[in-house]
Amino acid sequence: MKRAYGAFALALLLGGCVTDSGPGYSLTGGENGVFRSANPGRAIPVSQIKGMDEHQLLATFGAPQLDRKDASTRVLRYQSDACTLFVFVSANQAQYADAYDPQLRPLSPIDQCAGSVAAQKRRVA
Repeated sequence: MKRAYGAFALALLLGGCVTDSGPGYSLTGGENGVFRSANPGRAIPVSQIKGMDEHQLLATFGAPQLDRKDASTRVLRYQSDACTLFVFVSANQAQYADAYDPQLRPLSPIDQCAGSVAAQKRRVA
């Protein structure tokens, strides 16, 4: 019986040594996205997006295709013919933006995507 407790204690001790560093792979293969748009608009710098409130985002990008709330952060997803733009809003202001091409490869710089979304913005019904 003592041996079983010892083995259990050893398993708990060794189990605590395992670290989870996340997956060692990327779904995108490390490739950068490709931006091709029929209506690219004028690039909008991320620095201009940061700090925008809900009304400014609506005026600039139109209605989001997705508005998701996770804890205190809202994630707004906008779409153009060339990309998907995600804007993360916290404390009623945009804090961060990220962009992906249609194959979900990261786009850099994000400015081009933001410009095409604004040029092709959805109208609020």
